Amino acid sequence: MSAQDDFKSMTGKVNSVSEHEDAPYTIEIETKSFLSRKNDAVTVDPRCTFYKSDKNLKDIDIIARGDNIKITYFIHEGIKIAMNVIVMPK
Repeated sequence: MSAQDDFKSMTGKVNSVSEHEDAPYTIEIETKSFLSRKNDAVTVDPRCTFYKSDKNLKDIDIIARGDNIKITYFIHEGIKIAMNVIVMPK
């Protein structure tokens, strides 16, 4: 990553977590804005970290459909790449 890569974050509800043979996971989420909802997706970087409210490091298996998550990501060649995922308390 270069110094010009900007990290962004988004919060949404998990629609699915997909594993692909010989490829990274994909997390699909529904985000809300003031007037609308939209579906979005991120590709999970192998260095990605996963946390819940106890702040102990977890793995991708903690994410389930319906969870509210906050994702920190950057955009590389038009693809959102997740670097940090926090599962928010219910």
